[in-house]
Amino acid sequence: MRRLPLPNKLRNLTVWNTSKCPFRCKYCFVYQLYDVIGEEMDHDTIDALIHFAGHHLDPSGGIWFFGGEPLASFDSLKEIVDKAIANGVADHFGVTTNLYLLTEDKIRWMATRNFNILASIDGTAEIHDKYRVLKDGSPTWHRCWNNLKNWIKITGRTPEIRWTIQTTDPEVLQKTPEAMRFFIENGFRVLAMDFVYEVDIDDDVLAEVEKMMREISRILDAYYSRGVWIHTMMVRDAFSALNTRVRTPYWSRCGLAQGDVGIAPNGKIYPCHRFVSSASDEMLIGDVFKGFNENRVRLNEKWMKYPPYSQKPWLCLTCRFKNACHGQCIAMNWDLFRDIHVVPETACRIKDLTVRVFEPLVRKHWDLIARHHGPMFSWDRGKRPE
Repeated sequence: MRRLPLPNKLRNLTVWNTSKCPFRCKYCFVYQLYDVIGEEMDHDTIDALIHFAGHHLDPSGGIWFFGGEPLASFDSLKEIVDKAIANGVADHFGVTTNLYLLTEDKIRWMATRNFNILASIDGTAEIHDKYRVLKDGSPTWHRCWNNLKNWIKITGRTPEIRWTIQTTDPEVLQKTPEAMRFFIENGFRVLAMDFVYEVDIDDDVLAEVEKMMREISRILDAYYSRGVWIHTMMVRDAFSALNTRVRTPYWSRCGLAQGDVGIAPNGKIYPCHRFVSSASDEMLIGDVFKGFNENRVRLNEKWMKYPPYSQKPWLCLTCRFKNACHGQCIAMNWDLFRDIHVVPETACRIKDLTVRVFEPLVRKHWDLIARHHGPMFSWDRGKRPE
């Protein structure tokens, strides 16, 4: 029987120090899917978190903050960080932030404590401000962009961009390639652009997505031809699919508490940060006061019984992405179907399209891409496919 991939020590703890957020993004899986209460982590829970980290976080591991907007409760974030450092349980940290509350004072404090950020911003203002708005509907891009520039100026580091593409909005799809070029020309090299999959699409929508992908491929070709590396998830996915001849080992992956867990403001522990918002007892694997429960093992045993599959299983038969598929985001699968194995049809169709559109680009620039991604799977070792 295959051994469960559950190490004694975790590589990372993703902590929701708060579920509060000044934004009301129109696609947000937290506030759109669930009735989230604006909680903050209290002192007792923080102390229990630090104790839990001392027992379960690897000495080389770190603490990452998520939410909500972690900077909406900066006092609790600071308390966690300072206690983690004082107790020797972590010495590097990170935060996924919408940038709106990222003031210069916060940046300077974070810069002295080995912080990275994942900057959540959806392209340029005309795209971003359609969906990423304040509670009263006000736009947010210009303040976020200025704060992002301040981060780069003060720290000297250009962060990764987390960019959500509105799959069913033709205007967004049309304007995304030039928005991507804007970020590249402003020095950004890691663009984690991904789609909203919790929507239904038809052939007309998929045709618009394909047009966008082809223009992105054309832009990337120009940069790759000059030796300028730009990381995108679309190129990564196409490369991983073309770089393996057999199905990816699906059993070892994120979302199952194998190397990272999500910790809610009340101290409850879930298999990943996204499960925190669902607050499902079926996905509860412990709390910071008592540690893990038996559900951590049970969840992994359930996952390993059979591979993930499409909402429309026959799509798997011809999917170009199949060998690289590990089930997509299993928290997303759970939100949609209450089944971690079922992948939404929209994700399946977009991943298949991604490989078809980006295959020529990947084959043309194989050596450059392989140098940056490395061998995706040990048995292929980054060799150019036949």
